[in-house]
Amino acid sequence: MTLYPNFQVLICDDDTSFLRSISFAIERYCGINNVIQCSDSREVLGHLAAGNIRVVLLDLNMPHMSGDQLLPKIIELHPHISVIIISGINQVASAVQCIKLGAYDYHVKTEEPERLSSSIMRVIRFQELSIENQAMRGCLLNNQN
Repeated sequence: MTLYPNFQVLICDDDTSFLRSISFAIERYCGINNVIQCSDSREVLGHLAAGNIRVVLLDLNMPHMSGDQLLPKIIELHPHISVIIISGINQVASAVQCIKLGAYDYHVKTEEPERLSSSIMRVIRFQELSIENQAMRGCLLNNQN
Protein backbone atom coordinates (compact mmCIF):
# COMPACT_ATOMS: atom_id res chain seq x y z
CA MET A 1 0.00 0.00 0.00
CA THR A 2 1.35 3.39 -1.00
CA LEU A 3 1.09 6.08 1.63
CA TYR A 4 -0.23 9.51 0.68
CA PRO A 5 1.03 12.11 1.23
CA ASN A 6 4.78 11.49 1.55
CA PHE A 7 4.66 13.13 4.99
CA GLN A 8 2.41 12.32 7.92
CA VAL A 9 -0.82 14.04 8.95
CA LEU A 10 -1.41 14.11 12.70
CA ILE A 11 -4.99 14.29 13.94
CA CYS A 12 -5.39 15.13 17.62
CA ASP A 13 -8.83 15.00 19.24
CA ASP A 14 -9.89 13.62 22.63
CA ASP A 15 -13.07 12.21 21.03
CA THR A 16 -11.90 8.83 19.69
CA SER A 17 -15.05 8.28 17.62
CA PHE A 18 -14.41 11.62 15.87
CA LEU A 19 -10.78 10.57 15.30
CA ARG A 20 -11.96 7.40 13.54
CA SER A 21 -14.62 9.19 11.49
CA ILE A 22 -12.32 12.04 10.35
CA SER A 23 -9.57 9.56 9.43
CA PHE A 24 -12.09 7.56 7.40
CA ALA A 25 -13.49 10.72 5.77
CA ILE A 26 -10.13 12.11 4.63
CA GLU A 27 -9.09 8.73 3.28
CA ARG A 28 -12.39 8.40 1.41
CA TYR A 29 -12.61 11.98 0.08
CA CYS A 30 -8.90 12.75 -0.37
CA GLY A 31 -7.02 9.46 -0.51
CA ILE A 32 -5.02 10.49 2.57
CA ASN A 33 -3.83 7.41 4.43
CA ASN A 34 -0.56 8.54 6.02
CA VAL A 35 -2.25 9.50 9.28
CA ILE A 36 -1.28 9.37 12.94
CA GLN A 37 -4.11 9.55 15.45
CA CYS A 38 -3.60 11.04 18.89
CA SER A 39 -6.28 11.34 21.58
CA ASP A 40 -4.08 12.95 24.26
CA SER A 41 -2.95 16.51 23.60
CA ARG A 42 0.08 16.00 25.87
CA GLU A 43 1.53 13.64 23.23
CA VAL A 44 1.39 16.06 20.28
CA LEU A 45 4.80 17.71 20.70
CA GLY A 46 6.46 14.29 21.09
CA HIS A 47 4.84 13.08 17.86
CA LEU A 48 6.01 16.24 16.07
CA ALA A 49 9.59 15.82 17.32
CA ALA A 50 9.72 12.15 16.30
CA GLY A 51 7.82 12.04 13.03
CA ASN A 52 7.75 13.35 9.50
CA ILE A 53 4.62 15.40 10.16
CA ARG A 54 3.78 18.46 8.06
CA VAL A 55 0.04 18.85 8.77
CA VAL A 56 -1.79 18.79 12.12
CA LEU A 57 -5.55 18.72 12.58
CA LEU A 58 -5.99 19.95 16.13
CA ASP A 59 -9.10 19.96 18.29
CA LEU A 60 -9.51 23.26 20.11
CA ASN A 61 -11.15 22.01 23.30
CA MET A 62 -9.30 19.12 24.93
CA PRO A 63 -8.43 18.17 28.50
CA HIS A 64 -4.88 18.63 29.81
CA MET A 65 -3.69 21.00 27.07
CA SER A 66 -6.15 22.82 24.81
CA GLY A 67 -5.60 23.43 21.12
CA ASP A 68 -5.18 27.16 21.66
CA GLN A 69 -2.41 26.41 24.19
CA LEU A 70 -0.72 23.96 21.82
CA LEU A 71 -1.01 26.05 18.66
CA PRO A 72 1.61 28.72 19.58
CA LYS A 73 4.02 26.00 20.77
CA ILE A 74 3.67 24.10 17.49
CA ILE A 75 4.18 27.29 15.45
CA GLU A 76 7.23 28.26 17.51
CA LEU A 77 8.91 24.84 17.60
CA HIS A 78 7.88 23.61 14.14
CA PRO A 79 7.20 26.62 11.88
CA HIS A 80 7.16 24.39 8.77
CA ILE A 81 4.08 22.51 10.05
CA SER A 82 0.61 23.69 9.02
CA VAL A 83 -2.12 23.47 11.66
CA ILE A 84 -5.84 23.24 10.94
CA ILE A 85 -8.00 23.86 14.00
CA ILE A 86 -11.14 21.77 14.37
CA SER A 87 -13.62 22.91 16.98
CA GLY A 88 -17.00 21.80 18.21
CA ILE A 89 -17.85 25.45 18.79
CA ASN A 90 -18.67 27.90 16.01
CA GLN A 91 -17.22 31.13 17.41
CA VAL A 92 -15.87 33.81 15.11
CA ALA A 93 -13.65 35.33 17.81
CA SER A 94 -12.04 31.96 18.48
CA ALA A 95 -11.45 31.38 14.77
CA VAL A 96 -9.90 34.83 14.31
CA GLN A 97 -7.64 34.32 17.33
CA CYS A 98 -6.42 30.95 16.03
CA ILE A 99 -5.66 32.39 12.58
CA LYS A 100 -3.78 35.28 14.23
CA LEU A 101 -1.75 32.74 16.23
CA GLY A 102 -0.73 31.05 12.98
CA ALA A 103 -3.34 28.40 12.19
CA TYR A 104 -3.70 27.61 8.49
CA ASP A 105 -7.47 27.21 8.78
CA TYR A 106 -10.35 26.75 11.23
CA HIS A 107 -13.31 24.38 10.87
CA VAL A 108 -16.33 23.49 12.94
CA LYS A 109 -16.87 19.75 13.44
CA THR A 110 -20.49 19.89 12.32
CA GLU A 111 -19.58 21.23 8.86
CA GLU A 112 -19.92 19.00 5.84
CA PRO A 113 -16.85 16.76 5.44
CA GLU A 114 -16.22 18.01 1.88
CA ARG A 115 -15.34 21.50 3.14
CA LEU A 116 -12.78 20.18 5.63
CA SER A 117 -11.45 17.74 3.01
CA SER A 118 -10.97 20.62 0.57
CA SER A 119 -9.02 22.59 3.18
CA ILE A 120 -6.86 19.57 3.98
CA MET A 121 -6.07 19.07 0.29
CA ARG A 122 -5.08 22.75 -0.03
CA VAL A 123 -2.71 22.48 2.93
CA ILE A 124 -1.22 19.23 1.60
CA ARG A 125 -0.59 20.84 -1.79
CA PHE A 126 0.97 23.83 -0.01
CA GLN A 127 3.27 21.51 1.95
CA GLU A 128 4.18 19.49 -1.16
CA LEU A 129 5.11 22.69 -3.01
CA SER A 130 7.11 23.89 -0.01
CA ILE A 131 9.07 20.62 0.11
CA GLU A 132 9.65 20.76 -3.66
CA ASN A 133 10.77 24.39 -3.39
CA GLN A 134 13.28 23.52 -0.63
CA ALA A 135 14.66 20.65 -2.72
CA MET A 136 15.05 22.85 -5.79
CA ARG A 137 16.70 25.58 -3.73
CA GLY A 138 19.11 23.00 -2.33
CA CYS A 139 19.97 21.78 -5.84
CA LEU A 140 20.57 25.32 -7.09
CA LEU A 141 22.80 26.17 -4.13
CA ASN A 142 24.80 22.95 -4.57
CA ASN A 143 25.31 23.70 -8.29
CA GLN A 144 26.62 27.19 -7.51
CA ASN A 145 29.29 25.91 -5.11
